[in-house]
Amino acid sequence: MALMAMHLENLDLNLLVAIDALLRRRSVTAAAEELHITQSAMSSALKRARLHFEDELFYYDGQRMVPTSFGAELEARVPDMVALLRSVSRMRPSNDLATLNRHFTIIASDYVAAVYISALTKRLATIAPHVSLSILPFTQEAVRQFQRGVLDFLIGPDFALTPQYTAEPLFQDRFKCVLWKDNPVLATGFEANDFFRSPMVVTNFFLENGKSHFERWLEEQAQDIRVAASLPSFLVLPHYVAGTANIATIHERLVPHFAGFPDLAFVDPPVDVPMIQEHLVTAEKHHHDSDAQLLARVMREVGRDI
Repeated sequence: MALMAMHLENLDLNLLVAIDALLRRRSVTAAAEELHITQSAMSSALKRARLHFEDELFYYDGQRMVPTSFGAELEARVPDMVALLRSVSRMRPSNDLATLNRHFTIIASDYVAAVYISALTKRLATIAPHVSLSILPFTQEAVRQFQRGVLDFLIGPDFALTPQYTAEPLFQDRFKCVLWKDNPVLATGFEANDFFRSPMVVTNFFLENGKSHFERWLEEQAQDIRVAASLPSFLVLPHYVAGTANIATIHERLVPHFAGFPDLAFVDPPVDVPMIQEHLVTAEKHHHDSDAQLLARVMREVGRDI
């Protein structure tokens, strides 16, 4: 027991945080940038970790760092340990949102940020004035950090879910088509043929296949679709419609955000586009984070209310 205590006292737990960053980024420079420390400080942390574990931990294969066999053993354990340590470091005896002083991170689309997280922020301003939020877009790096417990929440549709996460329904939405108000198809009756034959403005987020809920449904329709523009944002879609024959299909909850665009018309799709279900997604570390559980309860309430 005394030997174990000595080893724990000699191990600076911040070295585990450094190793975790190096395992993910495979670069001293990139890991230092992520942790907001200098490259020399990261190199020093790696040197001290090598001395402690009596192993090189990483070697260079060209320009990329690769873990040694022992480093690979640490890779199977350190990320979960660091996630738990982060949760422990944030623990406080209070379970009161009114006094909670904490910054949370959420992966979400610009659509979810506009229609849901904006409402969440207003609720928090009243009941949890010291809680702040950072919203990150869906990127491979953001998802990796979520998997490792660095980020707190993910809000996404069905196709973003995997069995390793805990997911619960948050809110649903329907869709509206956006057309130029002088588009001839509105005068003759906007029908399914008009919908599929018109040039479309769609989204592509360049993560996995890049397609959102609507684009995945569109792909299943076996139609020859002409794409006028492919954009990495829901909020900019209507900007590519006025004065053209283009059509964009957006979430119904976004329509009020474009009330100041008199040249646009918002109509029901002439085809049955399935509703989207957004989920609140948490990783394993959530079960050890009482503060995050408090926020999750508020997030569920806002999802029911919007």
